Amino acid sequence: MCIITEHAKALRRLKELEAGEFYETQQPVSTKQIESSDLYKLLREYLPKAEINLSENYRRLCNSNDIAVFLAQDQTNKIDYVSDRPDISSYDCNVFANRLMGQFSVPGWSDLCFGKVWLSSPAHALCCLIDEDQNFWWVEPQTDELLEWITYQPNSVRFIEM
Repeated sequence: MCIITEHAKALRRLKELEAGEFYETQQPVSTKQIESSDLYKLLREYLPKAEINLSENYRRLCNSNDIAVFLAQDQTNKIDYVSDRPDISSYDCNVFANRLMGQFSVPGWSDLCFGKVWLSSPAHALCCLIDEDQNFWWVEPQTDELLEWITYQPNSVRFIEM
């Protein structure tokens, strides 16, 4: 391939990243699958009182390196927080969680065990993932911080969508 074509591809990729778009050609490396019935049981252990909504029969467990690369490229955490008020359009925790989950809805990434969670106490929306060792992690979309499962009280989870 000629150097001009490679340069054009690199410039296009840079523009996509600056625009907050994610069109990564690199695919996740994880090949560890989990059936929805097993994923449901696992989530029930972590979140005993949550409503659990699973949309696929099979998912892939998340590789920590894949998630680190994805979050480093994603721009969701760069957006300013705007509290929920009647006079302006808000950009609060639920919007951050929706956006980050949406960013994972691209070919190759959409079947990962990555989801959105609503907590009731404290009232908060964030994301979560299940890693290749079947550990549950919270993902704070406003900061890209990965938090251990015990960080929040599991009984305060209203629902999870994955």
